[in-house]
Amino acid sequence: MFDKSLERENRGPSRRRFLQLAAASALIPLLNLTGRQVRADGLPALEESNPIALGLAYKTTQEAAKSVEGYEEGRKCENCALYTPDNSGCRLFPANSVAPEGWCKAWVPKPS
Repeated sequence: MFDKSLERENRGPSRRRFLQLAAASALIPLLNLTGRQVRADGLPALEESNPIALGLAYKTTQEAAKSVEGYEEGRKCENCALYTPDNSGCRLFPANSVAPEGWCKAWVPKPS
């Protein structure tokens, strides 16, 4: 004969396991967003002494940039096409954050 108690035991754990996996799967997007925020906040600030920053005459303030040949008023990191506002990053310096009020020779206008 067929034992109904075995049928319940086999069905119970698989249903429980399915619900556990469903709950865990629902949390994955939340963990991913948290991870992005940690990486964004964790970028170290770009130093003006960085070799690439020196080559591009990167300055952290508009006042400091005024003495650099080629400086134009209003051109700053935060209105450059290479700037990424979500982490204050720059595509030229992917491992660092830049000052929003900073300036360098590689400034590119944002597309209209």
